[in-house]
Amino acid sequence: MTDVTTADTSSDAIATSMKKVVIADHHGFCMGVKRAINIAEETKTRGVENVTILKEIVHNHAVVEKFRKEGIDQKFEVKDIEKGTVIVSAHGVSPHIIRSAKEQGLDVIDATCPLVTRIHDIIDKLDSRDYTILHFGDEHHDETMGVLGHAKDGMMTVIPSLEALMALPDEQPEKLALTTQTTAEASEFDEAEKKAIERWPHIKVFNTICNATNQRQSAIMKLAPEVDMILVVGSTTSANSVRLASMAEALCGKAYLIDSEADIQSEWFNNSPSPIENIGISAGASTPEFLVDGVVERLVEMSGGGAEVVRPVKAKKVNTLALQDDCS
Repeated sequence: MTDVTTADTSSDAIATSMKKVVIADHHGFCMGVKRAINIAEETKTRGVENVTILKEIVHNHAVVEKFRKEGIDQKFEVKDIEKGTVIVSAHGVSPHIIRSAKEQGLDVIDATCPLVTRIHDIIDKLDSRDYTILHFGDEHHDETMGVLGHAKDGMMTVIPSLEALMALPDEQPEKLALTTQTTAEASEFDEAEKKAIERWPHIKVFNTICNATNQRQSAIMKLAPEVDMILVVGSTTSANSVRLASMAEALCGKAYLIDSEADIQSEWFNNSPSPIENIGISAGASTPEFLVDGVVERLVEMSGGGAEVVRPVKAKKVNTLALQDDCS
């Protein structure tokens, strides 16, 4: 997978071999991201003054910049917010941060994704019963840092990889549980769950990967055999976008993580040893659809206007709770 910071958007950057642009069945905004953005927008619309978002409302540069331009402040520490209202991002925070905000006299609006809140509830219950918790995730991710705050000191260990899991001592407490970050790679967690049960048959496993993550990863797996290259639209700060691009590269052989159409480079097409005829497009759960549209338009332009665009077939709405996690 390749990060891109510069682009060739000159008029001669034409990929004449391109025949088709295929958009992944599931991509872009998930329910939790939509909800957080709506909460921030509604707060501003109500005329609330001195609104500050704690960290990034969602992990996408374009969305963060949009709110900054609209006058909604952003801080990374509660202590740096002097007054007004603080909005907790979709990734959630630890309970002590919310307590600190209230003690400073700040109004708190919690935009934590309900599926992250579900993990918090699970951790709270396990912690109250003195379970030792292994959490499969990225220790530096905002979601994980918030989750850590729901367990007593020393009762939770973050497991960033299968190798880290296998490096743990065989001797573990009888009360042992395994949870996971909502955006973890499903196949990796499946393997971690299998290995954990083999080593500690008594372990309680809670698969807390969200449905939107599963759907976007499955869509990449379906798309990869059909295309010569995959572009994943998303920011490097977005864990699920980075993971989608990594999966795409492993499955397709050629994949790039881009913020927008400005990052597309003609050399990816012109210097390829074989023609790039079919391009796949996906997007992380924090990526707005207008960025996806911009990428599609740029690719069609590069093809000389001849590339066919294949969009997902809209599924009929069904009254089922299972679909509430997805919003593509």
